[in-house]
Amino acid sequence: MALSPIEARPAVDPEPDAKPGAMRSARLAWAAAEPHATHHLVVQDDVEPAAGFAAAVAAGVAQHPDAALSFFAEWGSRTAALVRLAAMAGASWVPMINPYVPTQALVLPAPLASDLAAFLRAETADDEPDDEAILRFLERRGTRMLVSVPNVVEHLDLPSLTGNEDHGVRRAACLLDGSALGSRVLDPPPLLPFLAWVDATATTVNTTTFARFPTLDVLTARGLDADRIVAACEPVFAGLSDPAVLRADIGTGYLTELWVTAVATGVLGPASDLDTPIVRAALRTMAPGALRTHVDFGALDRHADDLAALVTAGVRYGHETR
Repeated sequence: MALSPIEARPAVDPEPDAKPGAMRSARLAWAAAEPHATHHLVVQDDVEPAAGFAAAVAAGVAQHPDAALSFFAEWGSRTAALVRLAAMAGASWVPMINPYVPTQALVLPAPLASDLAAFLRAETADDEPDDEAILRFLERRGTRMLVSVPNVVEHLDLPSLTGNEDHGVRRAACLLDGSALGSRVLDPPPLLPFLAWVDATATTVNTTTFARFPTLDVLTARGLDADRIVAACEPVFAGLSDPAVLRADIGTGYLTELWVTAVATGVLGPASDLDTPIVRAALRTMAPGALRTHVDFGALDRHADDLAALVTAGVRYGHETR
């Protein structure tokens, strides 16, 4: 794992023959904060840092010294949808809005890390997911939780210690070089469209109450015509490399839900140049992030370019009709 010039020390599960889980190692890792340090970084062993990782960490702690900073968002999560909007808006951070903290690469102020270690020792069971326990702790402390845009670690496809095998491939929402990370934090929009990975439906969440609504209902409430939105994807399909095979491999229903989500991203998100590297990287993960447990992943990989083109066209259509 390339963390240089960051000094890394391993935190090894003290009971490797016990029931698999991340908590035992997490307790050790967070307890390793040096008393003279300002911040403490924990990186899990199933991630690969991208170029600029160390620079991104240094920039993050300088810009947001009191926050909990994560450098990964799973590509099918609600936070991933915010990451895509931030890429479009030119922001470098988003608030974390998942029911867990992405712990793949997480940095805390060192005193807070030591307090977290004590909390994990005193108030958690070995089989509790560390990401949920850490969220509970940080919420109790009132700590601001931010995720970097771009993400600067990639999650590797290894067996899960926390029982997430049925979650499918869980990669970064927007993986790029992080050496130019800025300080701006995206203000979440009142309504956030995303393609829910659990059921692959176009869903919009209220970012304050977390109430969920069908995305087409949200768009029609804004005066847009649902039939026209759905029909607008047809000329886009016709321009793809092999639309018939795409429909057969992915499924018309899933493609429609993807299209509606992309359109809503354009309607409800910021106006943007869609041809920048960071926006292209962010939009490219929308389809596989949401459909990975519903469609053969090999098919998603084979059709990656067409799916990215479909998403980009949907966002552009949303921009034009907002």
